[in-house]
Amino acid sequence: MTAAGRTPQTRNIALPDGSRVEFTIHPSARSKSVRLKLNARHGLVVVAPAGLPDKQTMDLVSARADWIAEKLAGFEDVRHLLTRSPASRPEAFDLPALAESWRVEYQQTKARTVGARTAEVGRIIVCGDVKEPRRCQAALRRWLARRAKEMLIPWLERVSLQTGLVYADAAIKSQRTRWGSCSRRHCISLNSKLLFLPPELVRYVLVHELSHTLEANHSNRFWATVRGYEPATDRLHPRMAEAWKRIPQWATAESSRGC
Repeated sequence: MTAAGRTPQTRNIALPDGSRVEFTIHPSARSKSVRLKLNARHGLVVVAPAGLPDKQTMDLVSARADWIAEKLAGFEDVRHLLTRSPASRPEAFDLPALAESWRVEYQQTKARTVGARTAEVGRIIVCGDVKEPRRCQAALRRWLARRAKEMLIPWLERVSLQTGLVYADAAIKSQRTRWGSCSRRHCISLNSKLLFLPPELVRYVLVHELSHTLEANHSNRFWATVRGYEPATDRLHPRMAEAWKRIPQWATAESSRGC
């Protein structure tokens, strides 16, 4: 909650080429004017004076559409934030890490909540009050987290046995800026969105995080450790900067980069 008692609001505007960009309006009691921030990590963020009507803020942001488009063109890492249509319900998606393809079906029921379940291999049913796309997306993100727990944790265990690198515990999260992390107590967290990456990149992330059980930093000794267990590190690591573009919009809406 902000000092003015208003929470950040997510909005989107049309750009000159017909695409749309989503952004968050952050009310600020200290701000005296609308400020636009754009970077590869957070995308477009708008800071507006607390109490300024949303319409006025939107008008001011829309007036900067040309500037936003120009800046986005210079940020290769944020082009994936653009969408030519509003939030929608995905009909199908692939999980390259597992060589799986999934079809999504929606069933309206009397339930007020929305849930997603596996009906059979390759088929997911989302049911409940499915008229609202964002609630459907949230249900699919929960399904993705469950699938990641089923597959990534055992995968991590296999790589641990192969390398001899021992960890204490593992969990699945949906971080916005990290593919994984390893705590000082050697508890490893893995991003559910790893399932959208090819297997060789997933394994690289697993080796990366396991190597942190020996070296808690990114020193030369750490990288030597990673290369010892993954000889293709120098080829795979640069690909991780582009890997975020593989993630569909519905899977990124709610989450907290680099390994």
